[in-house]
Amino acid sequence: MRLYLVRHGQTDMNKRNMFYGWTDADINETGIQQAEQLRQYFRQIPIDAIYSSDLRRAAHTAEIIAAGKDMKVHYDSAFRELYYGDWENQTTEYIEKNYKEELRGWVTDWKDLAMPNGEKFSDFYHRVAAGVDRLVEENRGKNVLLVAHNGALSTMLCHLTGAGMDGFWRFDSKQGHYSSVLISKKWTTIESINHPLCLEEE
Repeated sequence: MRLYLVRHGQTDMNKRNMFYGWTDADINETGIQQAEQLRQYFRQIPIDAIYSSDLRRAAHTAEIIAAGKDMKVHYDSAFRELYYGDWENQTTEYIEKNYKEELRGWVTDWKDLAMPNGEKFSDFYHRVAAGVDRLVEENRGKNVLLVAHNGALSTMLCHLTGAGMDGFWRFDSKQGHYSSVLISKKWTTIESINHPLCLEEE
């Protein structure tokens, strides 16, 4: 099985450096251009199924890519980003100012301490890992493209390679790029990470 991992296109909230895990923002004009370039590229690549987080920014990106292949998208909430609770829809500056102690605690113990009313990272990790295990089991021998979020994609790469939670910060999925993982029952091989082919703003 070959799994192509794609981060959703750019949103205005990305540009504003906001925490917006489950906030249902759509992609902006740059994000649409990134998705269109991905559509053009993957039009030439054999794909058997396309999956996506059910949040709009990922779903819209996946729908644009799928249009190039006349395929439907399978939506799955397991691939959502981490839920930030009270930090949802807030800027980093706002959180640093208003949640100083909570932020310090979370940065120190990010695996086990949830942000106020948010999702604990370990729960998020297991949610995403279970989702990707299910996807792999259902698509053995196929080529699958999955559109999700930076944190969710990092979790998938950690889980598939056996790096575990401790490897989370080693991965960063860029918008307008894709990663490719070859998966068999015996081996998992990362073929590429952040292969650039799309528009990327400085």
